[in-house]
Amino acid sequence: MVTKEGMSSADWSDRLAQASDWFVRLRAEDADVDALARFQRWLEADPGNASAYRKISASWAAVAEHASSPEIMTGRRDALEDARRAARGRWRGRPSGRLAWAAAVAAITIVASVGFWWYTRADIYSTGVGERRTLTLADGSVVTLDARSRIRVRYRESTRLIALQEGQARFDVAKDPSRPFLVEAGNEKIVALGTKFNVELVARNVLVTMIEGHVAVTGPDPTSSTPGSAEQRGSGNAAGHSVIELTAGEALRVRRDGKATRLTEVDVARVTAWQNGKMFFDDEPLSTAAERVNRYARETIVVDPSAANVNISGVFNTGDSNAFIEAVTAYFPVKAERAGGLTVHLTLRKTELP
Repeated sequence: MVTKEGMSSADWSDRLAQASDWFVRLRAEDADVDALARFQRWLEADPGNASAYRKISASWAAVAEHASSPEIMTGRRDALEDARRAARGRWRGRPSGRLAWAAAVAAITIVASVGFWWYTRADIYSTGVGERRTLTLADGSVVTLDARSRIRVRYRESTRLIALQEGQARFDVAKDPSRPFLVEAGNEKIVALGTKFNVELVARNVLVTMIEGHVAVTGPDPTSSTPGSAEQRGSGNAAGHSVIELTAGEALRVRRDGKATRLTEVDVARVTAWQNGKMFFDDEPLSTAAERVNRYARETIVVDPSAANVNISGVFNTGDSNAFIEAVTAYFPVKAERAGGLTVHLTLRKTELP
């Protein structure tokens, strides 16, 4: 027999069993980011896995409308406990067999007799020049957007997915072990439990900075090392991806070519100073510094390739592009030319021969 998902009944039952396993694991008290990262890889391995997990979690959520009734509360508690017992048998390697897992699946899906419900939504949030915005998402997570930033939020029953499409954002994540909180930035995915972290996209590079708690960052595994890096990609997997776990005070910088540098001692206050109207540059290429300044400036700074790799340092007020231009031209071999309108070109200043 073939199900509507295009699988044999036996295969679909096995997918439901695996989904039930993950459903229980993610609700365990000891759920961690490593489990969340492995769960995400399992979801992405086959569309059937995601479909099965949606079935399990949606069945459980179907009783949300009636969750306060004593009968439903008791049924949810007993069903979850039955599934946990079955899961413990599987985790310990006991030969519980398909019947035990069928019972675990049934324990969860039987609660859905009141109906079938699957919640999903997608929203776009963005900021303009010089604008910062703080959002409280449906699950209670808080996102603070920097100027000229954009995110896409899509909440599903099995995951909370936020795509940072432009700019920078700080995430204060509400803990929900049953739904991983994933932030996509470039080719990187940040998988979080309840935690706080900052993500920035600049010049197609990604910088993830941990403020509190810990996250797992997954992405393509580069084939060569980055000279001087604190750590290349962590543990790899069969899909050619790897995982690096970050804790508070650490950061991961991933270049556009996928090469990663782990920073073990980060000044978090400096990284998040944009929330207080400050920008810190520490030996940073002029090209990326100008891109950050442009988030707040009505006057657009264009850096010529000749000056792109001039490294600068300093602290500036956001929105004060004139002070930035004056400092750069005064202390570095750079000159500014206004081309009319609201554009300033920065080029390398030629050294005059004596």
